[in-house]
Amino acid sequence: MRLTQSVGRRASGARFSRGLAVCALAMTMGTIWSATSSQSAPAAAPAMTREEMYKSVYNGWKWWHVYCYRCHGTDANGTPLAPNLTDLNRKVPLKEFLKNVRDGFPDEGMHAWSKLLDDNQITQLYYYVMARTDKVLPPGRPDEVGPNKGPWVPPANWPKP
Repeated sequence: MRLTQSVGRRASGARFSRGLAVCALAMTMGTIWSATSSQSAPAAAPAMTREEMYKSVYNGWKWWHVYCYRCHGTDANGTPLAPNLTDLNRKVPLKEFLKNVRDGFPDEGMHAWSKLLDDNQITQLYYYVMARTDKVLPPGRPDEVGPNKGPWVPPANWPKP
């Protein structure tokens, strides 16, 4: 089902707000995902060059603006529909992020994205969100927010393991 269709079919505002609160709480808890998954998580990736990291963050930004911004906001700052993912208190490891996005929280209003996004695309989303969370990427399109309004340059020491 498309996101726009599912949003249009939501129950009353109170029930939806309660569901969002539960979703926000669930996403911060480390116990929400099990050790097994329908898709295996990617192995630890080798360190990326700055150019590879830029491409990953840029592609994550593109996926964000296709699938995520409607609920989580243009720059991942949240909306009344879904939480702010740039909050340092909400920061989660890649493995948990993959699980959360793959499986969603259907009872709380976030559907599973595993049919539309593969692990590589979700990992790119993760790096975009982490760049915003760590405040190394300013709001806006990564190819327009860098020096002289050009491509963003990832810091040499980012991301930290």
